[in-house]
Amino acid sequence: MRTAVRVVLATGAVLGIAAFLASRAGERGTLRPDVPVARPIRVLPPDSSFTGVLMTQHRVGEYQLRLLRDSVEGDVIVDVALNGHRVFAARATDARFESVGRDVTGDRVPDVVVYQFSGGMHCCTQASVLSLGTAFAIAGTIDGADGDVEFEDEDGDHVPEVKINDFRFAYWREYAFVETQAPEVILRYQPGGYRAACDLMREDAPDQASLDRRARELTDGWQDGDPPAEFWGYAVDLIYAGQAELAWRWLDRSWPSGIGGKAAFIAELKERLRGSPCWSPGPEAQPVG
Repeated sequence: MRTAVRVVLATGAVLGIAAFLASRAGERGTLRPDVPVARPIRVLPPDSSFTGVLMTQHRVGEYQLRLLRDSVEGDVIVDVALNGHRVFAARATDARFESVGRDVTGDRVPDVVVYQFSGGMHCCTQASVLSLGTAFAIAGTIDGADGDVEFEDEDGDHVPEVKINDFRFAYWREYAFVETQAPEVILRYQPGGYRAACDLMREDAPDQASLDRRARELTDGWQDGDPPAEFWGYAVDLIYAGQAELAWRWLDRSWPSGIGGKAAFIAELKERLRGSPCWSPGPEAQPVG
């Protein structure tokens, strides 16, 4: 079972964030006015005019790739040109090129991965795969949210998959950010973009002794209220590993009999998972009225 990094980003549009909840344990729901504020990652029109100090540049065939530091705003500008004509530009707090000229998608066309970071407190990372063929194209954009975007060949076919964490549970209920359960998601490139590779995420089910041991460990000291985040997070990890039926059975049986609220909590957990990469609740889990 993968132990997910407990800091996670939900796949979705990258937005500037104006305020952040406290990330210190024990300070649930408290606003901190002193934390840095994220600045949005912006894709710029190709005809945008800007100047800056050259940080780095690369050439891939007829493409010129540059990073510039804006001398006024201090942002990093990504500038990609084909035959002297700009085809892509973006602005972020920080950015870098990786896998320059490598075939990242398996289509035998050179690519470059552009990493961009919005700054601010634990947010946000974005990676764009740019196809540098005869015609320029954006092969895919992956939102890493509060986590990393990692390219790694998971199935041995020499084409890297992408690993991110799903941050849909960030600030859920009254859990502090440091308690966020962020299951790992593997993405595979397909024409049109990156899609969840549920077959690569699947893992064998733990044996009964392991399940019983985890139940004892994760409920130790819990006497009332919401369960420890690691308790339901273990069930979420099982779900993302392709063991949903086992996960819900374990969660139901492991919940201490003397603590109330089980049915309502599990119903809300299922609803929060709606639209997750490899599992979604059926009609019976939908709220009525």
